[in-house]
Amino acid sequence: MVLDDDETGPAPAALMGLNMLVETRGGYNYTHAEYRTWLEEAGFTDIGSTPLAAAGANAAIIARKRPYTS
Repeated sequence: MVLDDDETGPAPAALMGLNMLVETRGGYNYTHAEYRTWLEEAGFTDIGSTPLAAAGANAAIIARKRPYTS
């Protein structure tokens, strides 16, 4: 479940975030921007997301990693 960048929705992701805080130590749902930042720092490009209408998932984060060349 991926949160919008303002962390207010979509509702299922926000509710899952609340559940994570209640059920786990330091549990948290992350935003599109947080995933983008981490992927960029790891050298990924062409970062985007595809919306999903699935139980327990609202998006697939997709990125490309260029092959290592020396």
